[in-house]
Amino acid sequence: MLIYHELLFVQAENGDWDHIQAKVKEFTNHPGGDVEFVVDGNSIGEVQLKAVASEAQVLEHLARYPEIDIRVTEEVAAIMPGIESSGFSNEELTRDVYDRLSELQGDGLVDEISEGHITSALISSAIIAGKAAREQHLPKSQIRAFLVDAGIRATTAAVLDVLLLPITT
Repeated sequence: MLIYHELLFVQAENGDWDHIQAKVKEFTNHPGGDVEFVVDGNSIGEVQLKAVASEAQVLEHLARYPEIDIRVTEEVAAIMPGIESSGFSNEELTRDVYDRLSELQGDGLVDEISEGHITSALISSAIIAGKAAREQHLPKSQIRAFLVDAGIRATTAAVLDVLLLPITT
């Protein structure tokens, strides 16, 4: 849902009839910002978008890139004073992606994505166990946030695979 969130945000910004245009950065793993704002061909700023279930990644971004604005989904903005919403909710993004996948491939694909969540959780658990073994003690809230966000990443990867591959029947 991460790239979907970015694409919807860009579409909304570019449809608001002002002189500022938005575009998704060329590489989805670009450090700092996801979306660049442009006026007359000149970059005037960027923003990081987060479709996450917790505050942990938002706080991490703010610590690493304090000069880059951040927008989060409505649920996270509601619990973080001073952090602006992107105008989209995690619930809405999840529902849209799920509905579209169901239309494209039927319930079998949704089952495969669910299996991907389990795999992602197992891999994330192994990473966390490795950190703990190296005596990098993590608070329970950070562990939970890491696992939830890893599941979101796995879903995004599966969605992109489906949307970017031709559909064969």
